[in-house]
Amino acid sequence: MGAPTPHAVHAGTVAESQAGSAPFRPLLSVIVPTFNERDNVPALVERLSAALESIEYEIVFVDDSTDDTPQVIAGLRSAAPIRLIHREADDRAGGLTTALVRGLREGTGRYVASIDADLQHPPEKLREMLDAARTSGADVVVASRYRAGGSARGLSGPARRAISIASKWLSKVLFYERLQHTSDPGSGFFLLRRGVIDGAALRPVGYKMLTEILVRGTWHRLVEVPYRFEARSGGQSKAGFRQGVQYLQHTARIFIEVPHVARAWKFGFVGATGVVVNLAFLWSGLSLLSLAPLAAWALGVEASILSNYGLNRSLTWRDRRQDGVSGWLTQGASYHATSVAGIAANFVVFGAASLLGAVTFAAAVAGLASGTAMNFIGASRLTFAPARRVPIGIARVAALRRAPEAGSTADLAEEKAA
Repeated sequence: MGAPTPHAVHAGTVAESQAGSAPFRPLLSVIVPTFNERDNVPALVERLSAALESIEYEIVFVDDSTDDTPQVIAGLRSAAPIRLIHREADDRAGGLTTALVRGLREGTGRYVASIDADLQHPPEKLREMLDAARTSGADVVVASRYRAGGSARGLSGPARRAISIASKWLSKVLFYERLQHTSDPGSGFFLLRRGVIDGAALRPVGYKMLTEILVRGTWHRLVEVPYRFEARSGGQSKAGFRQGVQYLQHTARIFIEVPHVARAWKFGFVGATGVVVNLAFLWSGLSLLSLAPLAAWALGVEASILSNYGLNRSLTWRDRRQDGVSGWLTQGASYHATSVAGIAANFVVFGAASLLGAVTFAAAVAGLASGTAMNFIGASRLTFAPARRVPIGIARVAALRRAPEAGSTADLAEEKAA
């Protein structure tokens, strides 16, 4: 089957299907953010058209250009099913990533894909990615530079290659739960089932959109295909120091805003602040309040427990905290109990290691590690335990038994059947 009849293209708007015809619903929407890419667009469209000629697809350009790139795109509408969103100057905040978010939202395909306009992402690979998604049932297909058979040779210079590798590993270490299945979380070349981003609050900074999607989106299966990241065929690279700073800002935003990732790292960060609080109150108790050493120690411990509890409620487990005074007190009491258990574990392991002949420092490290692990497990499983979820069908049956007037026999039968 050949390419479908192209949509009309209107700069500044999303093109609509022709009046009186059914809405065009392609299998694949290819999203292409552009900024002054007039030299690359014709070749990109030609190669995409050749690669995707046997399926229904659309190319959605989200253009922030200050040159005649929009006119070049419009001139290609007879060659491919093109839609164009040209963002004016006051609508370009966020650059590449907000353009990509706009395109992903506007794309109408069952699958949506991201590809750069500079031809560093080979358009021919898209068909393989789509086939991989359809045959494997994957929600996400990542074109990876770091799989066997792939290459990052198109990265300009050793500095950019080093930054790419460092950012990859920083993301994978911090957000291991969500990124463990990909070798290239910074790839800009990927394909998604539309449902992955439906309802996701995407707030990227910089250019690492895939990391944002994998952390905030809803997906269950990810596969990768290797590809060779090519050198630019025209135009100028947008990567630079500013993009590196934006990556760090983006990483910090995810770390702070998304509660279900990096909990262990957040817990460790909070614990480090607790050490400072502990020592500060210990010193204050000894030097300012003239307390006995044991009393000053107890003051420092209690201050650090309260500080850690407050920060963990606000950062590490804010999605599981109980609101109100009652919730604060209940979880606070539980947190104190798990903290005491952690102190006990620290003491026992330190004592045992010392008796076995370990040097004092090594014994202290072993005790600290065991105490921290005990605290984290206790906080995660007890203090901030996730709410138990009752299956919808069971909850509905229980509700009907309590209040028969709220439903009918037919409703109950339908729920049981489901």
